[in-house]
Amino acid sequence: MDGAPLARRDVMRIGVGMGLVVGLGGCQLPGSGPAPREFRLTPKTTFGDLPKVVWSLAVARPTAGPALDSTRIAVKRTGVEDEYFADARWVDRPAAMLQPLLIQSFRGSGAIAVVGDDRAAFRPNFVLSTDISGFQAIEGEDQLAARVVIASSLLQMPRREVVGATEIGRTVEATAGDLNAVTQAFDDALGKVMKRIVEWTLITGQEATA
Repeated sequence: MDGAPLARRDVMRIGVGMGLVVGLGGCQLPGSGPAPREFRLTPKTTFGDLPKVVWSLAVARPTAGPALDSTRIAVKRTGVEDEYFADARWVDRPAAMLQPLLIQSFRGSGAIAVVGDDRAAFRPNFVLSTDISGFQAIEGEDQLAARVVIASSLLQMPRREVVGATEIGRTVEATAGDLNAVTQAFDDALGKVMKRIVEWTLITGQEATA
């Protein structure tokens, strides 16, 4: 129920090495319950002063481990098991969601004219390669918090020479104990990470072409 605190029964638990998912809210036949609630994330739209660049950028699809690259919303409570929110999911896997969000964020910065995915019909000057190493809810001081960590590498084309690499992470605590607040914390954390990735990419690429 919207606004209600999340209880242990509101998550799904999967034991490490077991491959068995157990719904803590009780058993029911597939398709007999309500459809899972779907949540989406948004691109970053606000930036400070950024260098205007004339080179082009392709954003490769991010990579992620199987525990994170799932439509299920992950919760990390202990070091020995992964848990997921019951009856809730992302609209797509994080790697598939993040690629267009990053592209939209670059376009929203107003600092680069030509940016697209790595299958677009242009020859980019740079390719941004990313890996999602953190994308789960964690225990915060008072509520659950969202933790997003993305490692980035910028490759100069056509030789694919790495001109810079960084890892950026942000943690945002939810303002309440309900699922809406947790997913909003995810959106805030991801927005902060994407803003820094955009800034870092533009500055690093500009330095490489100087």
